[in-house]
Formats: sequence, C-alpha cells, structure tokens
Amino acid sequence: MLFDILALISVLTAILLLGRLVNIFPSLMACTIRWKESVNLEASVKHSLDRDMLAIAMILPFCLVTDRFGLYAPDFMSGIDPSIRLALTIGVFTGYILIRTLISKMVRPHKMQPKTYRTAERASFTFFIVLTIILLAMGGVMSFIEMEETVIRTAMLCVSALIYALFMLRKLQIFASGCSFFAAFLYLCALEFLPTGALIASAIIF
Repeated sequence: MLFDILALISVLTAILLLGRLVNIFPSLMACTIRWKESVNLEASVKHSLDRDMLAIAMILPFCLVTDRFGLYAPDFMSGIDPSIRLALTIGVFTGYILIRTLISKMVRPHKMQPKTYRTAERASFTFFIVLTIILLAMGGVMSFIEMEETVIRTAMLCVSALIYALFMLRKLQIFASGCSFFAAFLYLCALEFLPTGALIASAIIF
C-alpha cells in the first residue's frame, strides 16, 4: 500500500517536472562526457536550479526502485513487512545523504576556490539523476520482457557501479582543476569512499 502511494506521488512529481528535465537533459548527458560541462551547468542559475530540484525529486523514485528490486537488501531487512522495509530503505538513504553533507562541511578546503568545490560536490546531483533515470528505464523494460529479478538486480548493480565510477572520475577531474592531483584524490577519498564504504558495509555486515 505504501509503495503504491509513493509510486503515485513520484509519477505526479515527474509529470510536473518533465519540462525541466527535458530542458537540462542535454547538459546532464554532456556532464558525463566532459568534466568542464559540470562547470558550465553550475554557471547557469536556471540550469543548476532545475538540476537541484530534479535531484530532490529523484530521491523517492530511486528508493522505490532500490526496494522493488532489492538493490539494498541486508539480512536484517529480510522477512519484514514490505511497507516497513521500504520505510527503512528511505531512512537509510536519507542517512547516507546526511552523512555525505556533514563530511562535505567538515572537510571543506580553504585553499580551493569555493566555486570549484561547489561544482565538484553538486556533480553528485547530476549523476544521481542520470542513474535514477537509467534504473527506472531498466526496471520497466526488463520487467516488461519478464526477465528474472536476480538478473535485473545484478544488471542494475553493475550499471550503478559504472555510473558511480564515472562520477568519481569527473569529480576527481573537477577537484584537480583547483588543486594538486594528490590533494584532489585525498578529498575524493574523504567525501566519497567513507560514506559509500559505510553504506556498502552496512549491506554486507548487517
């Protein structure tokens, strides 16, 4: 019941924001190809605002896909009521976002230009939107042709890993444009490896 209600909310939200998505979709794709496109997107007030709104709107659909296909399925969530499992999935992802935000505030570099740091940090919004759209498309198409859910889950996890790896590369390039490569790598480790490593560990250990 909860899944259906949230799915309906996601569809209505997507319809309302469809125009914004169409408007910035070419920029989103360009950001996956060249890191400088992230700088251009951030320089546009309208495009960056549309991107931020879409990223927020994509949180719910992403959690629904994650729950539906078991992309995050630690042992403690197995065998519980589907609505509670979905609520826990949303809670875990919300906690992940809060941890990322906290770390971002704590390790903010003083020698790097604020604009460069902000561009690198908000690149996560861009790649999150791209990832969510791809996962939604994969889930719809692969379910329509009646592929096994284990195959769908494996394919989604592989695609998620590839998109995340590409995101880290682009973020490293943006950081490296404002500081040394070594410093950029250290920032990347603190900002990405720690929170994401904790999320993966929670899925494996618990």
